[in-house]
Formats: sequence, structure tokens, C-alpha cells
Amino acid sequence: MPASFYKLLAPKSPFIKNLAFCFCCIFLLTLLTQAGNAELSDQEYLDREIEAAERGDAKAQTFLGARYLEGDGIPQDYAKAVQWFQKAAEQGHVDAQYGLGMSYYEGIGVPQDYAKAFQWLQKPAEQGIAGAQAIMGYLYSYGQGVPQDLFEAAKWLSKATDQGNAGAQYLLGLSHLAGKGVIRDKQKGCDLLRDSAEQGTREAIEAYNELCTK
Repeated sequence: MPASFYKLLAPKSPFIKNLAFCFCCIFLLTLLTQAGNAELSDQEYLDREIEAAERGDAKAQTFLGARYLEGDGIPQDYAKAVQWFQKAAEQGHVDAQYGLGMSYYEGIGVPQDYAKAFQWLQKPAEQGIAGAQAIMGYLYSYGQGVPQDLFEAAKWLSKATDQGNAGAQYLLGLSHLAGKGVIRDKQKGCDLLRDSAEQGTREAIEAYNELCTK
């Protein structure tokens, strides 16, 4: 394999950070879009959700965490976002667990902590959230927050890939090309890179051109 291949596998690749940020943005947009109420003004709806969150309603707490994280209709405050995600996550709210896990993964509102990210992302991953599955695969791939296990990494990346997750397609494609955690299979690896590239993943386009067209 060319040296550039191993560079693509580097755990500090900016792509991974951008990938996680995109997951978090999609998560927030989904929460905020679904939360609308045509019968109330945005401020009235926000006030109602704050009251519900303070009463302990996990869904409202998750919504409020997303608002603070995004700074939507409320001053942006990452620490408060994490506090509300924490309250809802401890009640088992899967979206809050995902938001809290991504906060620890990115170091937003809390010190970056891959072990805690893994702890909170595990349940959303088990419940089928593709973004959480992809990050689980990444953490297992590089032993960040959990002992390195390439077979577990491939398992989680495969689950996310089955849902069309572009980041997982990229990482699993590289894994197949290298035979890391999976059987080495150039055709399958290149197919996955192409699938990711077709979704606009710049790194996948570069990897496909470098590794699959020569």
C-alpha cells in the first residue's frame, strides 16, 4: 500500500473531527425542527419547554440542551447544554445520550474524554443511531476510550454503513483495503469508498482516486 494510505488511517485526521461535528449538527437540526408548535410563538414554546425541563421532563431537557448548544433563541452556552443533556441522559433519553456522548467526544462544554464519549454513545449505537455507531467504530479502531479492537470496530462501522452513513463507509472501505478487522477485499473496499465519495466525502474521493483507480 502507498504511504498515503496509512496517512488516511491516522486517528487525528481532520475528517473525523468534521464528521463528528456534522453528526452533532444533524442531531440538533432534527431536534429543533421536530419541536415546532404552530399554535405558539417560538418564545412561548421555549418558555413552556424550560418549565417542563425544570420539572424533570427528559424530552424537554434534551430540547433545551440542543437550544443551548446551538444558541437558537437562547444565548449559546455549551456548559448548560451539557448539564441538560446529562439530566435527560441519566433518565435514559437516547437523543440526550447521543448529544452528551458527542459533547465528550468533541470536548464541547466539558473536557474531551473519549472514555465518557464511549460510555454515552454505546446505548444510542445499540438503538440504531448511525452517527453513534460510526463513532463507536472509530473509537474501537484506534483504542480511544476503549481497548483497541478492530473486529468490534468493523462491526459498528458495518452497522452504520448499512444505514448509508458516509463516514462509516469511508472508514470501513479503508479497513477492507488494509484487511484490518475484516477480510482484505479491494473490490469491497473500493465500493465503499465510492459510496462515500458519491455522498460528497472529500477524503473518500481522494482515497478512491489514490487507491482504486491505479
